[in-house]
Amino acid sequence: MRARMAKPPARRSAGKNLLVQTDFTSYLREKADQLAPADLQTLLAQVDEVRERAIKERNTHPRMERHVELALRLLSDHAEGLCPQIPYHTISLLAVAMLYFTDPLDVIPDWIPGIGTSDDALIFELAFELGRPGIERYCTWKGISTEGLLLPLKPPPQAKRPAAKPAAARKATRRRG
Repeated sequence: MRARMAKPPARRSAGKNLLVQTDFTSYLREKADQLAPADLQTLLAQVDEVRERAIKERNTHPRMERHVELALRLLSDHAEGLCPQIPYHTISLLAVAMLYFTDPLDVIPDWIPGIGTSDDALIFELAFELGRPGIERYCTWKGISTEGLLLPLKPPPQAKRPAAKPAAARKATRRRG
C-alpha cells in the first residue's frame, strides 16, 4: 500500500497566486509532524521505483536527482539505525518530500510535460533548506560533498551605518566644538 500525502491547500482569492512558497513550507512542516515509522517503511519499499523516476527527471530538474539519492541514503541509514545523530525533524522532512515525489497526482500532476514535476523539485528544495543542519551533519559523517545539494546560505542583512560626513563637514564640526 502506498502512503498518500494530502496536497497543500489552494488559495481562493481572485487575482492572486493560488499557491506560494509558504504554502509548501507549511505543508512540509505539518506533514513532517504527522509522519509515522510505517510511512517511512512504505517509502523504503519503493526505493528502486523512486530512483528510476528521479533519473527520468535528470534533464528537467538536475538537482532533484541528487536530492532524491541523498534523501534515500539518509532515510535508509536511519531505518537501519546507522545514524542516530541526525535530528528526526530532518528525517521526517525528507520522507515527506519523498512521499510527495512518489505521488503523481499532486499540486501539478506529474504527467504534464515540462512542468509536471516542478512542484516536486520545489518540495525537495524546501525540505533540504528546512533540514539543512541535519543534512550537513549527515554529509560530514558520510564524507559527502554538499556542493550542488544545498543552496548557498543567505548572508545576514547588513546594519545600515550612517553615511560618513564629507571631510569639510568633519573639520567644521571640530572647529566649533
